[in-house]
Amino acid sequence: MGFVVLVFVVAPHVALWFLQDRFIYVAPHYTPAELRQLPPGLVALHDPEDAASILGFYRAPSSGQPPRRLWLLFGGNGNTALRWDPLIAESATDQGFLLVEYPGYGARAGRPSPETLRQGTEVTIAVLARQLELEQSELTPRIAVIGYSLGAAAALDYASLHRVQRIILFAPFTTMLDMARRFVGSPVCHLLSHRYDNLATLRTIEAHGAPPLTILHGDQDDFIPPAMGRALAARAPGCDFELVPGAHHGDLIEVAQVRLRELLSEP
Repeated sequence: MGFVVLVFVVAPHVALWFLQDRFIYVAPHYTPAELRQLPPGLVALHDPEDAASILGFYRAPSSGQPPRRLWLLFGGNGNTALRWDPLIAESATDQGFLLVEYPGYGARAGRPSPETLRQGTEVTIAVLARQLELEQSELTPRIAVIGYSLGAAAALDYASLHRVQRIILFAPFTTMLDMARRFVGSPVCHLLSHRYDNLATLRTIEAHGAPPLTILHGDQDDFIPPAMGRALAARAPGCDFELVPGAHHGDLIEVAQVRLRELLSEP
């Protein structure tokens, strides 16, 4: 009897440990029609080692010149990179936009994890630099980052490793452990192995000299509460924290698209 009870107690925890990436990453995929009918001016970046794998998408400046600023865009969980394009296309005048796809998402091969998201971003930038016939060292100083939800962690991670011009975050969490504690409680939350920690990453960025940072959070967000965005802003001197009236978690970037375009137009 004791063994049976032990199995019922331990088995769910073991399953959570081994399957947690399926809970953390909800990876959607494109239909063939979506990839055949890309918006005009948007270019798919294919993996040089696997032509079927799409690393992301690039929208070049309408000026036809190399980008004055290159924005890296990191989406939320359950999003594909293409979600960004309707929101930023009008801003592609003298700026370029690299819509980064996560490994295992969209039409990109691989499996998502903190390490593969980081490595995948570096590979995507390298492929874009070759396509633009620029040295990567010429491209990286022009980079600014935008991240939404899970993408806020990816954006901050990149900014902790490279000096960027600007950071814009939508609905960021404090730490993935805080999120796990919120949804599965303690002590189960401590089984988490994919420990994104935006608070610690912000401290690293601050130590290297922080770029301008704006955080936007929906005032109706009941998935990642606005208090988490405020907590991050409190750790970043000079951060501009903005509540977006009427925005929930899932519709935040669409509700805030006018404000996003204003931020993109700033020098």
